[in-house]
Amino acid sequence: MAKDETIHIAVLEGTPDEAEFIATGLRNAGHAVRPFVIRGVKDMVDALAQSRIDLIYCDTGATDMAELCRVAQNHADQIPVIAVATGVDIEALVAAMEKGAYDLIMRNQADHLRLVTERALAAVRGRRGMRRCREAYEESEKRCRNLLDSSRDAIAYIRDGMHVYSNNVYVGMFGLDSGDDLEGMPILDLIAEEERGRFKAFLSARPDANKDRMDILCRRDDDTEFSAAMEFSPASVDGEQCTQVIIRDKSMDETVINELQALRSQDSATGLYNRQTFIDELEQAIADVKSGKQPAVVFYIDIDRFAEIRNTMGIGNIDAVVSAVGKIIAANLADDDFGARFGDHVFTVLVRDNATKAIGDKAERLIKALNTIVAAGEHSMQITASLGMAAIHGNATTPYEVLAFADAACNAAKQRGGNAFVSYKDPAKQAEEQETQEDLRRINMLQQALKKNLFTLHFQPIAALAGKGEEIYEALLRLTNEEGEVTETPAEYLLAAERTGMIILIDRWVISRAMHILADKQRRGGNTNLCVKLSGSAYSDETLLPWLYERAQASKVEVSRLIFEIAEHDITAHINQVAAFSRALKKMRCRVMISHFGTQEAPFKLFKTVPVDIIKFHPQLTDAAGADPAAAAKLRNMVAAARQLNKPTIASQIESAAGMAALFQCGVDMAQGGFIHEPEAEMRFDFSGEM
Repeated sequence: MAKDETIHIAVLEGTPDEAEFIATGLRNAGHAVRPFVIRGVKDMVDALAQSRIDLIYCDTGATDMAELCRVAQNHADQIPVIAVATGVDIEALVAAMEKGAYDLIMRNQADHLRLVTERALAAVRGRRGMRRCREAYEESEKRCRNLLDSSRDAIAYIRDGMHVYSNNVYVGMFGLDSGDDLEGMPILDLIAEEERGRFKAFLSARPDANKDRMDILCRRDDDTEFSAAMEFSPASVDGEQCTQVIIRDKSMDETVINELQALRSQDSATGLYNRQTFIDELEQAIADVKSGKQPAVVFYIDIDRFAEIRNTMGIGNIDAVVSAVGKIIAANLADDDFGARFGDHVFTVLVRDNATKAIGDKAERLIKALNTIVAAGEHSMQITASLGMAAIHGNATTPYEVLAFADAACNAAKQRGGNAFVSYKDPAKQAEEQETQEDLRRINMLQQALKKNLFTLHFQPIAALAGKGEEIYEALLRLTNEEGEVTETPAEYLLAAERTGMIILIDRWVISRAMHILADKQRRGGNTNLCVKLSGSAYSDETLLPWLYERAQASKVEVSRLIFEIAEHDITAHINQVAAFSRALKKMRCRVMISHFGTQEAPFKLFKTVPVDIIKFHPQLTDAAGADPAAAAKLRNMVAAARQLNKPTIASQIESAAGMAALFQCGVDMAQGGFIHEPEAEMRFDFSGEM
């Protein structure tokens, strides 16, 4: 106990003068002292309940000294009782210690008082330190056990070949009811009989050969068998060395692969082809046109007034509207037409013909068919659509150029009021031509960037506001020139990429680069986590999840360190698609973050449908909390609700000390912004210090 720390002492059955003598003697020795005079055990119990007491001094003539010592010893700190006598001899010392005293001092002996007191204080300090360590250890053990119990992996701990702990996933994997069924059971009993010899040999060789993984056939409680991958690592339980075992059911991996493969080509909501499959088909059509084969035209169809339809019909019914539109389009296609859902409310059709009248008639039939009333739930609404046409010419080089022309024509149809079709050859306004040329310039720039590897990632830390949190960075996309200088910002080119479908390639570049960085950090023993923003088109890209799964398997990256960030407005716009997308990510053990959260009515209802791990609040909420007490109260309530759901919270775009102060008051877990650290090309933020 440092000398500048105040010592709280209690003096039992002593006069105020005696208490002052003890206090003065300790002050003269350099200690800050606060004395209390108490009149009996009851006063002592009350004092211990209301205040901190470090030491107790008791006259040896006190009738209840033994009871006082018992109360002091039963206290969490086992407070020392120092007996005080007029004269000291061995009989008096033995008598005092038999009653439970720590030591005996003589009145008016200041040096003895100092030495005994400092020794007793050291004992108190040691016990308090041990208690704090024990509490911290128990809390850490509790957290670890909770993490293990809630883990999606099957985890067990083995000592001398016997199970000492297994989580629920592990228990369920072997068809048992509880961990009690496994406790004390040899792990060998869970191995198929014909594999037990190989398993024993593996365990025997592991310490020398440094083997930590094996594929083996396991046996469930009902005697059925399954192929599993086992991973082994050293660990300890209750201070004793043991082995951690993680088991993954390889047959389940195959199931996931099969489920993801089914998503490759079709859009689940409409039954039409998906965006990537359409782009592949369009690429082939361009090659056919260049080689002199059958000509082709692209239709780009966009539902008119989609935001109004969503507001009127409700989020829960919007998928039914999109599905109805998809069925109408499918019903009006010829056998050799190729229809796809290209985006949230955008459809594309590849027509392998370019006879002007026939194409025009088909476009007109589609527009008339889409002018209809759609019913969903208790609502119904008149819908229309706009259609843009672009013929594939011999000088077309990529699908994205053709789509840019078709998109521009569709915009021209919308500007005429919708419910119409426009051919790109139609004399368009100069503004439309300029916009198209600008899109083409940016598409060409993006193609060159992908070809020459001119994209790069910058990283901005997301720091814990209290204590040491995870090492988390957000990956931010930047475009550079060939000299490595950052040129255009994302807002200037991603919109064109979104409209033309090129965003798929950019999404994959970002994810691939993030996994490469994480895998490298992982090999070096790092614990870095990366947040990756998904474009609004990612969840409708049916081929992204199979690609992601295969890429993660190939890179051997720990995918739980990959956090996919989806904006709240994208979730509400197509909640069912995002829900399916998020569930698939969770199956792959990735984490999901919802960003720009909290501006919708009853935002927490989203979590009933969409699985989310982390919440990032909308900057409007955190900005307002610094200046408006009502906004601060709202943010505090949302943080409390998030904690009830065990979801950590993040505030972004924090640019000032005032904004930081508001976050501390509202209890937000983490913060991100220029006030903390600007984005940069290297990861060098110190996560060990407190904010």
